[in-house]
Parts: sequence; C-alpha cells; structure tokens
Amino acid sequence: MSPSVPARLFCALLAAASAAAGQGDVAAPRFVDSATELGIDFTHRHFGTGEKYMPENMGPGVALLDFDGDGLLDVYFAQGAPLTGDDRDATAVNRLYRQTPDGTFVDVSAAAGVDDPGYGMGASFGDYDRDGDLDLYLTNFGANVLLRNRGDGTFEDVTATAGVDCPLWGVSSGFFDPDGDGDLDLYVANYLDFAFDNHKWCGNSQTGLRAYCHPGVYNAVPDCFYRNEGDGRFTEVSRQVGIVPTADGVGLGVAFADLDGDGHQDIYVANDATMNYLYLGDGKGQFTESALLAGVGFNDTGAAESSMGVEIGDLDGDGLPEIFLTHLDEQTNTLYRNLGGGLFTDITQTSGLAASSLAWVGFGTVFFDYDHDGDLDIVVANGHIIDNIELFDPARSHRQPGQLFENLGGARFEDVSTALGLTDKLVGRGAAAGDLDRDGDLDLVIAQNGGRSLVLLNQWGSQAHSVTFRLEGAQSNPQGFGAGLELQTGAQRQVREARSSSGYLSQGPPETHFGLGAARQVDELRVHWPSGQSQSYLSLRPGIVYTLYEKRAAPTDPSTPPS
Repeated sequence: MSPSVPARLFCALLAAASAAAGQGDVAAPRFVDSATELGIDFTHRHFGTGEKYMPENMGPGVALLDFDGDGLLDVYFAQGAPLTGDDRDATAVNRLYRQTPDGTFVDVSAAAGVDDPGYGMGASFGDYDRDGDLDLYLTNFGANVLLRNRGDGTFEDVTATAGVDCPLWGVSSGFFDPDGDGDLDLYVANYLDFAFDNHKWCGNSQTGLRAYCHPGVYNAVPDCFYRNEGDGRFTEVSRQVGIVPTADGVGLGVAFADLDGDGHQDIYVANDATMNYLYLGDGKGQFTESALLAGVGFNDTGAAESSMGVEIGDLDGDGLPEIFLTHLDEQTNTLYRNLGGGLFTDITQTSGLAASSLAWVGFGTVFFDYDHDGDLDIVVANGHIIDNIELFDPARSHRQPGQLFENLGGARFEDVSTALGLTDKLVGRGAAAGDLDRDGDLDLVIAQNGGRSLVLLNQWGSQAHSVTFRLEGAQSNPQGFGAGLELQTGAQRQVREARSSSGYLSQGPPETHFGLGAARQVDELRVHWPSGQSQSYLSLRPGIVYTLYEKRAAPTDPSTPPS
C-alpha cells in the first residue's frame, strides 16, 4: 500500500482490487469512487431558475495541480452562482482541496484566496511569471480571473494588472509557449453572445415546455489570445497573430500540441456545431488556420459536429498525435488519425468508437494508460445538455453512463466501461487524470453538473509497471509544455508530449506518465525541450516520479566576438 493512501480506505480498496483480480476480466471494476473517504465533498450547483439560461447546464471543469509544491496533487473545481437577483450565496464559490500527507483532502478555498464568486466554467494553470509556482486562470460567464500564486499557499487576483479578463463567455483556456520565448502565453476559447437581454425562449411552443437553446440561436464571439510580455502583463494580440477575429467558431474545448511535426506548438479549437479550428504555429507566435486543408474541420461526411471536448495524443504508436472529439447524441465522437505532414483522416468508424457513442452526449475526455500496457486509453464523461430531455424524448436521459475505451493497439478500441465501477449515471462535464494517491497508476476526477464530484481511484497495478516525469524548464517555459518525450523499453517506443489544457474546461497535472507493460526498466528516455535542446537518460527504474531539469545554456564569454 502506498503510504499516501488513508488507512481507512485500505480495506475497501483491497477488497475491490481482489474482486477485480478474481474475475480475471479486464472489464471488471478497476476504479473505486472514494471522494467521500478522501474528504472531497464538492457538489456543483448551477442555480437553475427554470428560465433555461444557457450557462446553467455547461459547467463545471476541474484542475489537478500541486499548488503548494509539496509533491501531492490538489484538486480545484469551478462553481456556479446565482445568475439573477441581488442576493449572493456565500457558499457559491470555486473550491480548492489541498491534499494532506495522509492522503485526505482539506478545503482551503477561502484561506488560499481562490474562492472566486463568479459564475465559474473551468480552470487552467501554469507558471506565467516564472517564479516556480503554479498560477490559476479561471473562466467565467463574465470576466475571467487570473490568480497569481504567492508561493506561501495563497493567491492574489492580478487580473487587472495582467490585462487578461477577456470579458466574454469564457469556457476552456490554457497556457502554452508558441513563440519559444520561455514565457507562457494564454488562449481563451469563448462560447456565445448570450446575455439576459437577448435570452431566447426555446422548447415546444405547442405544449409550453421549455428547454435549453441550441447554440445556433445565438451569435459566435471571438476567442482571446494573450501574449505574455514577460513582466507580469499580457497583450491581447489575436488579430495580429492570425487567430480568426470574427467567425462562426463557437469554442468549447481547446488543446495545444505539435500537430504537423514541425517542432512548433499548434492550437486546436473544438467548436459547437460549426467548423473546428486548427491554428498551425510557425514557432514565432504567428498562426495559420488550416483545419479544412488538414482534414480536421469537419467529419468524414463533411458535417460540422457539436464538439465539446478535445484530447490529443499518439493512439496508434507511430509517434504522431491523433485528435479526439466528444459530441452530441446521434453524432459519433470523432477520431482523426495523424498521417504526418499536417494531414489527418477520420477513422472513427474503423476504430470501434462510433456506435458506442451515438446514444450519449460527451463532454470531458482524457487520454491515459489506465492499464499500464504502453498505449493510451480513452475516458469520456457523458451527460445530456438538456436537463428535461426525457420529457421531449422518453428514450433519452439527462444522466448518462461514463465510458472507458481500452486501446487494443493501432488505435482500435473496445468499450470496457464496466471497469470504471460506476453504478450511477452522471451529468458529466469536466474530467482530469492524475496519480492522486501516488501508487503509480492514474486516477480520475469527474465533475458533474448539478451534482457531486467523483474521485475514482485506479486499482490496476503497482508502481513497478509505470514511470512518471515532471519537467523543469530553464531555457524553455517552466513546465516544459510542448516538450516531446520518447521512451524506449525493449522493442516498444512510446511518444508523449508535455501538455497543458485539454478535454473540456479542465486540466490534468503537468506530469507525463508511461505504462511499461511487462518491462522492468526504461532503456532510454529522450526529452526534446521546446528550446530545441535534447537530453537523454538511460536505465531508469520504474515506480519513480522523476523531475528532469533542462540544462541551462553555457554562458557566453563577452570578450569573444560573435561569429
């Protein structure tokens, strides 16, 4: 047992693991919802009024981060708030749960100064000021908030001085370094121009039954792109760098990766019922929108889908990252295979992911190697967007099952959702994976709309089957976001990229986890830092969380003239 697992959990977890092992079935429950035992009692409230205001059924997101630098992951949730009226609810604030040495969690929201009372959507994080601490960016229906980590367990609101409020309807956001200057820039995906004075009546006019509106009844709003000036301030430069200023994009999810293999960070935006965007970066901070040419703007039938969550990673083991999107029911979730050279093809139908997603509304999604076999599996948090959908169609439901898809190799998947161990259906929204109990496998946190959060502890295996890396950039950005990691164990080569925001409204920890299968040693790890420097590490042992430090550039002798 890991020393970080609370003693009172041990019996329950051991029993679950033994039962799963005894069944000899990969689909047997491998996850145990332990939120209550761990002390995470967050229950999201959307404060629905019956008026069906659009923001009510969209959140919340979740972020997993080590905000106090003690080596233990903490958990942050976004919260709703009363949308109308003068009365505020003092309990309607975002929540931060700090992990204690015994593995339980304590709500430190007020003490840490992160109890934002806005109508919360999601959160992302990164060390934007390069002081060694993770800072938080909060998206809201209304002005967003940047919280600077003071390094003493508390945060301060620096939104005004940083200039990053982006006062639209912010949803997903993320820090990344597209210009390679070592400072983290910030992208904010915005949704619609919904406001109380343009609120529309939607539903069945004959019966008078109301419902949340389709996004098409509102106008799109532009996303925000903030360049980090390196002095604590940001400048909104979306038009200058090629981010589409006025378009039909209705952003919900955003993710960053090198998608065309040129060594530079690109942006993928999941848009709701409109063409998705692929912004290819040139490494100098300029972008070219290329979704249509790349084959990732529409699905294989040429249709725009209701994209919510987006995740990126190498699913077929060829070293090139794929793009996965979650969608509305009666649409499939969509998987684009990377063909290299900035080209993709829709392989949803042949991947085994199509039919199983038709009945559900997917939001949060995570790639993670839950079973340590060396390839990435997929989890999807489902939940309908219309809370009274059963009244319109008895065959549908607001609460829906979460799904887990095991990678069988070559980006072919099998639905093993019973392994999640969920007996209740969810109104799933944000999701994130991280090793909360430090036992070497990845756990899941799923945030529900209008319901309690789930903390699903993974009971798959021991630390001997995995290895985890944290990056500390010197010439590159502090978390090494955008760094490529190549891990070799025998004949198997795994490629990952250190990344920030992904999924829906959420962010996992800045750690890169590898399952090792039957291997008992890492033959070689190569890290390709965003600065262009590469470093190699040999004969690494499993069961360890390694922190890898980028080498600083050799000092230049001022007496030597430049060549």
